[in-house]
Amino acid sequence: MVRLFINVGRSQNIQPKDVIGAIAGETGIQGKLIGKIDIYEKFTFVEVPKENAKDVLNIMKDNTIKGKRINIEPANAK
Repeated sequence: MVRLFINVGRSQNIQPKDVIGAIAGETGIQGKLIGKIDIYEKFTFVEVPKENAKDVLNIMKDNTIKGKRINIEPANAK
C-alpha cells in the first residue's frame, strides 16, 4: 500500500465515504481495495494499492471531493 496526502479534511466535512467514493468513482478501483483513511482537521491520508498509486495520483490531481478542489500527492515518509 502507498500512503497519499490529500489537502482536505474534517473542516471541509470530509468523511471516509467521500474519499472512497471519489477515488473509486474516478479511478475505477474497487472501494474495498482502498486501505486506511486518516482524516485530520485540514488534511487526509489514504492508502491505496501500490500498483494503483500512480493512476490515482494522475487521475485525482485535478479533481474534487465534496465540491472542493484537491491536491493529492505521496505522503512524506515518517
